[in-house]
Amino acid sequence: MMESQTTFEKKVVELKNLKQTPQDSGPKIQRVAEYLRNRTNLEKHYSPKLVSIGPIHHGNTNLKLGEKYKLMWAAKYIENNGFILEDLHKKIADNIDKLKGHFDDDVLTLTGQSLEGFGSLEEKLSWMLFVDGCSLLRILEEAKLHEPGHMNIKVDQLVLVVTDVLLVENQLPYEVLKLLWKNDNESELIKIMTNFSDSLCSNIPVSEKENEGKHSVSIPNELQSQKEKDMVSNKKGEEQHSVSITNESQSETPMHLLDLLRKFILTTSKSKVQ
Repeated sequence: MMESQTTFEKKVVELKNLKQTPQDSGPKIQRVAEYLRNRTNLEKHYSPKLVSIGPIHHGNTNLKLGEKYKLMWAAKYIENNGFILEDLHKKIADNIDKLKGHFDDDVLTLTGQSLEGFGSLEEKLSWMLFVDGCSLLRILEEAKLHEPGHMNIKVDQLVLVVTDVLLVENQLPYEVLKLLWKNDNESELIKIMTNFSDSLCSNIPVSEKENEGKHSVSIPNELQSQKEKDMVSNKKGEEQHSVSITNESQSETPMHLLDLLRKFILTTSKSKVQ
């Protein structure tokens, strides 16, 4: 009886302390919600095909080739910018408690289930964010579909890489990129990210027929926000309406690359319809 009362008391305390929804605690990198994961054929829109970025898909056996590519790109980024590997990694390790806060608790729990030889979750996450961050910066600077040689991979593989880094479950906190950036010029980092987004927006949206034989990147309809769906251009001759977008300034610090691309699309769409 005493044990039952203790359990009841714990439940009462838990209920009283739950005064906010998970969304109210601030945006975090998380897995796609279960009610979306259960949709037929939706997995292809959030699961990477070649490279995992961040902890959600790390260790996927289908992405082993991508792991080798990431190590190559990270090493190239470090070498080209004259970094000492240990010193650059220390920037991530010293801030790992703060960086952990950018991920949903569910993601961290899954990441900690297999430490793969690391001594702790923090140690594993630090190395993962370090390698993925350096490789992503290399991608942002050098991934050009018309010049795939910079990445030392075939153009069809580069298309997959560019698509993978835009997936909602394949994101890194902006803070990671900032810590690993080659200098203290944060505006230059934002410019690199924006230029990458700009180059992709020229191909969004493109129908499969129009895109036959060409390489392009598209945002899955199931993962677009309602605002983005409302941005569809009116047919020729129909009246154009301006769309009011609040708090979507490009000057705001993005959560991650996909967040910056989203803001870029919304801002660009707004300017076109006004």
